Amino acid sequence: MRLFLVLLLAAADAAAATPKYSPLDGAAAVPLSSDNAYFRKPANPAPDYWALSSFYVPQYNGAACSAASVTMALNALINARRARGDSDENLLQQTLPEKVKGFDWKGLVSEGGSAGRHGVTLAQLGQAAREALAAGGAAGWQVSVTTVAEQSARALEDFRKALAANERGADDIMLLHFAQDAVTGAPGGPFAHVSPVGAYNAAAKRVLIMDVDRQWYEPYWAADARVFAAMLVKTPAFGSGGYVVLKRK
Repeated sequence: MRLFLVLLLAAADAAAATPKYSPLDGAAAVPLSSDNAYFRKPANPAPDYWALSSFYVPQYNGAACSAASVTMALNALINARRARGDSDENLLQQTLPEKVKGFDWKGLVSEGGSAGRHGVTLAQLGQAAREALAAGGAAGWQVSVTTVAEQSARALEDFRKALAANERGADDIMLLHFAQDAVTGAPGGPFAHVSPVGAYNAAAKRVLIMDVDRQWYEPYWAADARVFAAMLVKTPAFGSGGYVVLKRK
């Protein structure tokens, strides 16, 4: 029994020695529960955060981050801040992929995968959002896809401008396609991942990522330059990352 307790304590100490958010380039992501001051200032209405929070869901399996993210985005854009009838249902990540016919989104986000693959590329993420909007009868929306394939000051500045524009309006949602470990510092990557942007603090140059990998994470703040670098990471299966913006025309 004593040996068991020693081993248990040693395992706990080892786990504690690896922080949930490890420093990268001298800075670590900060969980929202530790820093929510941005949302307590009247000057920061943060419409996307409040709309997304109402429909924040965990991905339902290890491959379904795109399904959870697009579902959150569509619910936030279509169902938030409007009068709804008793028979109006929320969109569900388990059934939304069935509405996309241009590629096998349903298979790619399933546990079994499709053609030996799990998850979606940046281009497929944009296509899924576009087709899901159309299938739901949501007219008057557009979807833009921006690939982050070069490390340049101009590309980073373009990302910052897109974040700032997204933060100002209630009629758009940004989705990130990025290497999750390049933001959280988790070992064993790269892990291509998709999650919505909840808010952007332009003064602090920090992005709030509403990570749908809720088995392991809560929403967290990360430096915009770190998020940009995480989108730059190329993987054999998914290529470069980037961002998708769903916006009212």
